[in-house]
Amino acid sequence: MAIKPHGSGHGWRWLLYSDDLHLQLGTGKWNETVCRLTFRSVYLHSRDLDKPLSQVYQFLVAFLGYEPTLQVSSLDQCLDLAGWVLTAADAERFVSRGSLQELPTDEVEHFNPEVDRRGRRIKALYFSKTAPHSCCIYDKTAEVKVHHKEWFYEVWKKNGWDGEIPITRIEFRYERECLREMGMECPFDLLNQLDSLWAYSTQQWLRHTLPSADTNQSRWAVSEVWQVVQGATLFLTEAAPVARVKKIEAEATHTLAGFVGFGTSLAARLVVLEHQREAARQRGEQLGGLPALPSEAVGEDGSEFLAWVYELVQGYLVGKKRATFGQVTRRKLAWLGQPQIAAA
Repeated sequence: MAIKPHGSGHGWRWLLYSDDLHLQLGTGKWNETVCRLTFRSVYLHSRDLDKPLSQVYQFLVAFLGYEPTLQVSSLDQCLDLAGWVLTAADAERFVSRGSLQELPTDEVEHFNPEVDRRGRRIKALYFSKTAPHSCCIYDKTAEVKVHHKEWFYEVWKKNGWDGEIPITRIEFRYERECLREMGMECPFDLLNQLDSLWAYSTQQWLRHTLPSADTNQSRWAVSEVWQVVQGATLFLTEAAPVARVKKIEAEATHTLAGFVGFGTSLAARLVVLEHQREAARQRGEQLGGLPALPSEAVGEDGSEFLAWVYELVQGYLVGKKRATFGQVTRRKLAWLGQPQIAAA
């Protein structure tokens, strides 16, 4: 886990962060809250659902030196559904009570979502986007590609995904105001209420319906796809430990692409620098700066360039990082949550 200053203007003076969680630290001056912890999705997917909270609480006790009082700040619950592709017609088929307060049954109303389109394709539907209780339904396969979260593929395959069919995510979000109104203060108690919370959101707060001749949309039948959504049991979802491995593999692949891109860009610029310096020498001028690279030293397979750039890398490490390549690598291992490898 790494730590960095965050500045006093944010309310949190320090950030502790890793691939598993983000921990924000403050003085508790305004509302007596000294820290806020956010779980990363790969951490939740790689463990049974009841374990992360206990593990992190033990960490906080050891870190803070006392047993803190925990309170839920926000919660996201989601279901990834294979085969449901959003259409413009879907936007007209939702009904909702539209409020957290209890309403008479005849006050169920049509729910007009905010629609995010790309041409004729529906990217996402947003319901009460800025409210304490909201919902977003969107193309998760597209989002995974954009944000390089390919480790999700392993989670889906573990649950029967064929690797081809589109995945749509139904995600309900609950802010502090909503959770307090529902009487859900303690995160350990909340674990036992996840399924009932999902039932409330999918059965009372929001429903996807089948159009009929009835002019009262609240009496339209629930669609088959939404019956699947309503029947989901989130607490019993099995963990997928391989997700963590796939995340590291994906990050390594993207880092390799960056390494090749930066390496070839460096070679090209150093070759241009050599030509500029040669032109300056012919004019009787002398240009300083980085060592330049003759074009013949690049090589077709890059091996000559990598050997040539070795001394340049060493000079940079000593002058800028004041550390060896191994020392910097061990720091990165610690940031990846692998201090035992760094120590070895």
